[in-house]
Amino acid sequence: MDPEREPPRGHSARSGAGDAAAVVGASLVVRAAFLWFKGPHAFSSDLGAWLEVGWRMAEGRNPYLATPYFVWPPVWVQILYAIQRLARLTGIRPEFLITGLLVAVECVVIVVLLAMLRRLGCRGGYGIVLAGIALNPVCAILVCQHGNFDVLVALLALLAIGALERFQLSEQPADWLLACFWLGLAIALKSVPVVLAPLLLAGARRLRAGVLAFGAALTAGPAAYGLGVLASLHAGDVHAILRYRSLPGWFGATGWLRRIGRDAWIGPYSAAAQILLLALAVALGILAWRGRLGDARRLFAAAALSLAAVPAIGPGYGPQYFYWFWPFLLLAWALGAPPLRRWIAVFGAVAAATYLFEYAFAGFLGGFLGMRFPATRDLFFGGDPAGAGGLFTLVRTPLWLAYLAVVWSLAREVLVATPAPAAAARSWDLVDARAQLPN
Repeated sequence: MDPEREPPRGHSARSGAGDAAAVVGASLVVRAAFLWFKGPHAFSSDLGAWLEVGWRMAEGRNPYLATPYFVWPPVWVQILYAIQRLARLTGIRPEFLITGLLVAVECVVIVVLLAMLRRLGCRGGYGIVLAGIALNPVCAILVCQHGNFDVLVALLALLAIGALERFQLSEQPADWLLACFWLGLAIALKSVPVVLAPLLLAGARRLRAGVLAFGAALTAGPAAYGLGVLASLHAGDVHAILRYRSLPGWFGATGWLRRIGRDAWIGPYSAAAQILLLALAVALGILAWRGRLGDARRLFAAAALSLAAVPAIGPGYGPQYFYWFWPFLLLAWALGAPPLRRWIAVFGAVAAATYLFEYAFAGFLGGFLGMRFPATRDLFFGGDPAGAGGLFTLVRTPLWLAYLAVVWSLAREVLVATPAPAAAARSWDLVDARAQLPN
């Protein structure tokens, strides 16, 4: 082997560990500084809801029946139960434990992303993850102030698609089954990762029927089991969980329909949007089955497209949804064509400006300027999130347009064959071939 072209494996491992430690360290410093600046009481109504759920469980009550907050499978409620018990044992406030958990999960996302980029031969992986997550104000705000569990959804989805990408190279059924397993856990946590299920068809035609059946059980089993327990004990409204769509009327198309006084059109638009999302899933499934998503570049772009399309054109929106697809956008940026890179960069910049403004001033989102400058709390948005929907629609219109541009660019990346940029080209096959040569 040529030592100048391929460093020793020990050196490579040490370099990778050093990069991960540096990015994780930078991320922790940024989040610690932000937590200090915003103070302990600046957190969103979502995190406040989790605290109430914990109190209700401490009273021995069922949060599915005692609160209006739970419209998901029961994995997160189990995590909250464990956090509440830990808070009682240690005396640490549960909001600090929830934030600590989310920050820790984000550190794992960083490590997984760096490992994937390194394995794919992307030389700039350190800078991509440093700028894209560690120093990104949107990511810091979501884990430290918003306090929802979407970063955990992102981690499980990332592990699933990473295992699926390895399967494209190894053709080992174990890698495909691992992808099914991680995706099944993601769906059991929150239903939206089900849009990634059609991507499991990539390379699946090479598998035996028994393996396919086992993979289907791994994918659907965890969520089905959890919902089955709720249904059999009448412990929660399973139909409400399955029908749940986030809040319309304050972002994108539904926001503008409400702003121009066409609330009656929101229902038909929502139905049409769901049909469109279903058609997208079917189309990606067909492409996957036909082998059109067999390379990492198209696979990651398809995963980002599947998840980003939900808030971009779907019937409801939550700002925390950003984390569903952002790690896949970073992977797509690393491997993608220049036009896609430009739109991802624009989207990231617009998102940073939008989130900083919203989370600085909107009280129900936490209003992080409120502790330092009390007069700024609800300065623009008022205390009623429903009444501020029109202003949110205006503020978020550039972000919505950036969403649509990114979704369109991702669709072109999936469908149009163009050479990958040289700087981001994969070196896996080359390294794997060299590994077989004698020293």
